[in-house]
Amino acid sequence: MSASRLIAIAMGSALIGFGLSLVRAQVERVPRPEEFINRAAVAGIYEVKAARIALSKAQNADLRAFAATMIKDHTAAGEELKAVAGDFPMPTALDSAHQELIDQLNAATPENFDNVYWQQQSDAHKEAISLFTLVSTEGSNGAVKGFAAKNLPMLQHHQEMLGALEKTVVP
Repeated sequence: MSASRLIAIAMGSALIGFGLSLVRAQVERVPRPEEFINRAAVAGIYEVKAARIALSKAQNADLRAFAATMIKDHTAAGEELKAVAGDFPMPTALDSAHQELIDQLNAATPENFDNVYWQQQSDAHKEAISLFTLVSTEGSNGAVKGFAAKNLPMLQHHQEMLGALEKTVVP
């Protein structure tokens, strides 16, 4: 293999590695307080709306009980977040990505609803745990950081509940 080809391969590998580190850095970037508030509020609105649908459509009784817990816990967290937000604006509606998830739940057949809801909840809670962990350890706003730290165990508990439900919900 020629020296110029080896150099080109090495440079290409370095650029790919650099690109991946940029992506990783962007994912791990600590959001500004108003960004976190927006993301947490929209996620909470989604959780409550999705849970209300699950209460009426879920076949599995344990999944319906989980949905009731989501309504209670995420409603309380949303109220707490309003107090923490202070002058930061609080969204009152879903963004397009979360609306799409709600549309998927509404369109799900009775046979696949439980699996769709469980998967959405599993994905949403993994994302929330990652966000809340990052903000609770590296956030710059004391009130927002405290909110994230206080509510992280609740999200982790929800993820544990989903883990226990997996055996009975996922085909």
